Amino acid sequence: MPIELDPFSAPISKRRPLLGVTILLIEDSRFCSEAVRLMTMRTGARLRRADCVRSAHKHLAMYRPDLVIVDVGLPDGSGVDLIAELHGQDFATLAISGSVNEETRSDVMAAGANGFLPKPIGNIAQFQEAIIASIKGNTTMPGFAPSIVSEQPELDQRALVDDLDHIRDVLAEALPQKDMGQVEYCAQFVASIARTAQDQELLSGAAAFFKRIEHGDAGMRDGETILEVVQKKLDGIPKDVIGTKNVA
Repeated sequence: MPIELDPFSAPISKRRPLLGVTILLIEDSRFCSEAVRLMTMRTGARLRRADCVRSAHKHLAMYRPDLVIVDVGLPDGSGVDLIAELHGQDFATLAISGSVNEETRSDVMAAGANGFLPKPIGNIAQFQEAIIASIKGNTTMPGFAPSIVSEQPELDQRALVDDLDHIRDVLAEALPQKDMGQVEYCAQFVASIARTAQDQELLSGAAAFFKRIEHGDAGMRDGETILEVVQKKLDGIPKDVIGTKNVA
């Protein structure tokens, strides 16, 4: 019987086509970050994560990656503004967003992004293709000519619980203070993890909020509705899936 080799111990090959590529992911959702981490593991790339603009600046002060992946919605600033700030550096940038409208795509490309990838990231091949297209011509790796692998990792449900715990806490603080900026951020966050998790209940709660924003009549009650949806989702999660609240 042939011996099954560990795919993570294999040398650079078709099974680890991005071995040697370094990526900085700027993403506030632990669940979405975990999805990206699992996909980079499958391809051999090295990944570091920053969960906000401030943390990203600290990372970039210490080292230079081949690629910076920037989520458009961040808790302490605009991902589009960050991409514009990073434009012209000696690394590529790839924007990701749960907002798939043409305006978002146009904004990030105008800011200088080398590519745009909507959430949910459909599969590992799509993810790799976006990375390869973004860093081609930007990497100093000799003979860079990666192929595509197809193994699709399973998403970490504990990370999803951590995200829901976090956004529940943020909403619980923002609603009494009538902080619509934070409420809107929470709606964007919920929409992002809902698309990644392919959870229609969460997604519909966030979508209703943004629809009311477009008509200029979103208010605190809409934030309360999102909180109710998040709490219902947490109440329905099996007890053996426990959030750690540890952010990598």
